[in-house]
Amino acid sequence: MMNTNFFFKRYICIPSLMLLFSLLRVSAAGSAAVESSSVHDLRAAVVAQSKKYVGTPYKYGGIGPDAFDCSGFIYTVAREAAGCQLPRTSKALYSYVKVIPESGLEKGDIVFFRTTGTGGISHAGIYIGNKQFIHAVSDGPNTGVIISSLNENYWRSKYAGSGKFLPQEGAADDDEQVEEIPVTAAGTARKTEQGENRAAARRLSARTTSGSGGSFASSLVLDMTAGVDWSFFTANKVMLNFRGVPLTANLRSVQWPLQPGIGITARFNTGVGAFQLPIVISATVNDYFRVYAGPVITLGHPELPGKDDDIKGSFFPGIIGVSWQTPSFTKGDIKVTLVQDISYTVFNETDGSALSPKNSFAAGLLFSTGVRVTLPFSSFLQ
Repeated sequence: MMNTNFFFKRYICIPSLMLLFSLLRVSAAGSAAVESSSVHDLRAAVVAQSKKYVGTPYKYGGIGPDAFDCSGFIYTVAREAAGCQLPRTSKALYSYVKVIPESGLEKGDIVFFRTTGTGGISHAGIYIGNKQFIHAVSDGPNTGVIISSLNENYWRSKYAGSGKFLPQEGAADDDEQVEEIPVTAAGTARKTEQGENRAAARRLSARTTSGSGGSFASSLVLDMTAGVDWSFFTANKVMLNFRGVPLTANLRSVQWPLQPGIGITARFNTGVGAFQLPIVISATVNDYFRVYAGPVITLGHPELPGKDDDIKGSFFPGIIGVSWQTPSFTKGDIKVTLVQDISYTVFNETDGSALSPKNSFAAGLLFSTGVRVTLPFSSFLQ
């Protein structure tokens, strides 16, 4: 008979944890933040760098310098002009920034739009003053990196919000006129601004650091999930089973495309009659998909679902799972989504030997359907 404990530990849990830790190390490499001094120069440099690329073609997934998509454009400008490593997608970028009202927009802030039928954040650009923004556009009369106005009917109807990733300058945007740069003059614009951009880069290089506690704290997002656990079968019959009401908290950083996090779940598992505390390392992709694994603390005396046989919870290997969520309903900084989760927790015989495959999955395989509320961790620090 197959030893499911050995199989799970050797071929699923340990490789998954190793993969998670490796991905987290890769994600953390190269992050940079900037000090808040000379904020005006910092924001001016971001605007200057963004204008340098006006006329560059659009390409899905492009991060330049020869082609960009909308988030790739912002990603490259922020890295080159401010030394900031921003998330790579519009949705992740919206989770990363500090959401602000439109009246608080300053040059260098980011404006977001909902341009698809899903209702989620799907487009973004860099605000440059006077109700104008620079962005990489895939279709329309002009494509590529262009300047548009928030007052245009299309963009006004699609506007979803604004956010800051740079320190606040202290005053809202003034009414300084921003010169429209036609696509046909892009080459000339680049040449005339080269000196300004190089000077800004020299000023910024003296202020750029390899990390900042404040910047990291601002990238943290807390999500809390309440759900209903259920399964399809017990040890002796196929039937829909209620398995408890889990409460989960997960803290993650959206500073990188792969969002590393740590989470804990409080779960009274009615199927086995025991209280469990999984403590997991997680990785979230594009705000929609999450994988996790970690040890499990089991309190009480669990029993095999559908029978009175005593079993034993395993600390490690403990739990491995995946979850995915719907596009969010957003109100200010708070986002609400529906979540579906599938997890497998290891249980053994009381002597530590492995359960049979059928009993192992009857005890350990759980589905959880619930609601997740997400908000910036910085809201707790204010």
